Amino acid sequence: MKKKEASLFCRVVLLIAISGFLSSCGCSETKVTQEAQVAPEVQYRKLSLEDYEDKVAGGWLGQAIGVLFAGPTEFLWPGEMVPFDLEDWYTMKPEIMAEAAPFLEKGDWAAMMEIKKKYKNDKNNWQTYTPTIMSNQDDLYIEFLFLHSIQKNGLDVTGKQMAEDWVKYLEPRQIWGANKAAYENFKKGVWPPESGRHPNSNLGNAIDFQIESDLFGLISPGMPRVSNAWADKAGHIMNYGDGVYAGMAMDAMYGEAFFESDPRKLVEYSLKVIPAESGYAEMVRDVIAAHDRSPDDWQAAWREIHVKWGKNLGLDVRTNGAYVYLGLLYGNGEIWKTMNVSMRSGLDSDCNPSSSAGIVGTALGLSGIPEKWAMLRNLPIDNSSFFGGGSTLKEIYPNPISWDDILDATVEVGKKNILANGGKIENGTIYIPHRTPTVPPLEQVVLGEIPQPE
Repeated sequence: MKKKEASLFCRVVLLIAISGFLSSCGCSETKVTQEAQVAPEVQYRKLSLEDYEDKVAGGWLGQAIGVLFAGPTEFLWPGEMVPFDLEDWYTMKPEIMAEAAPFLEKGDWAAMMEIKKKYKNDKNNWQTYTPTIMSNQDDLYIEFLFLHSIQKNGLDVTGKQMAEDWVKYLEPRQIWGANKAAYENFKKGVWPPESGRHPNSNLGNAIDFQIESDLFGLISPGMPRVSNAWADKAGHIMNYGDGVYAGMAMDAMYGEAFFESDPRKLVEYSLKVIPAESGYAEMVRDVIAAHDRSPDDWQAAWREIHVKWGKNLGLDVRTNGAYVYLGLLYGNGEIWKTMNVSMRSGLDSDCNPSSSAGIVGTALGLSGIPEKWAMLRNLPIDNSSFFGGGSTLKEIYPNPISWDDILDATVEVGKKNILANGGKIENGTIYIPHRTPTVPPLEQVVLGEIPQPE
């Protein structure tokens, strides 16, 4: 017998003998295969508790800085670029605001905007100021309410329980867009996830969850599967399809920013948590491509993006989302440059820099944000209603709200979330399981353009 044939014969005999032995033991082949498999060792990423606290603070303050910095520009430039930088805290001059104030008091938002638009393009009509309080912004207070719902109900809080807290605690006159449509659905007994879905709402692709999802990334550092689960639960309160995917993408970037500071890598990472076939993913790829064609000219990239996505103005999450991504890609990890590009891209020009600055703020940590902007940490947060006194979040937070309360609560919820999902905390170090992202099933809104804000 040749050597090769002898070797083969020996292998066959050995296999037959092993098979006979296993059969006599009553063991199946499947069972042996399973028992032979060794469970892969869990790989952890480490984060000191001190760094976690610092980055949570950076994420929250980044949001606040971005929305307060750009607040006076909101919706003054739909479909246009803002023609100048804002290098400091700016507002329109008092005489202009006095002219617009009577319309705001009557709730005539459109008339107020027309007054401001007459003066918007001349920077001499703007002046710098020093903030003394963090203004009342839905970018923040909807997240404060999410945080309260988790504290009250635990990590197993349902979308319906969150929605019930909206009905109980929110000042109804301070709810807009898809949030308002969802709120009206709650009052009719239509609860999540149906409250954000057509035909119950035609605002599934609106911006709301994109600007209110940040919390779920902050409590899920490096845990994209977990932040996606939170976004699925909370995002369907008011949105559907790309509106929900936008929040998942933001949360993925927030979560990864605890370990990665390169904005380009964060942008690319966000594509790993949403369906590639979705409109939102298509938009992100378009922004990356536009950036790569004009790496030193954000305005050229803006014009390219506007050709395709500029038809979707108003509250559309894909157009506004593009301006978040432009800020990230052209901001080079600097908080002012990031939020300034997002602001100058126009449209919902305060919410978009809130998102981009929040992500960069997480990467930098509060300790890495220049004092010129980080000074908001020492200011109270306004919780008063715009309409007739009272508070926006009735019976939960005092007016004003303390940053200490928000930051401490976020860290505590975050630690519980980490521990509940396979992490551990030992000797001041957080160990976070390193798992690849997962992608949810595809869902898309088949509707026309998102309405303009009312």
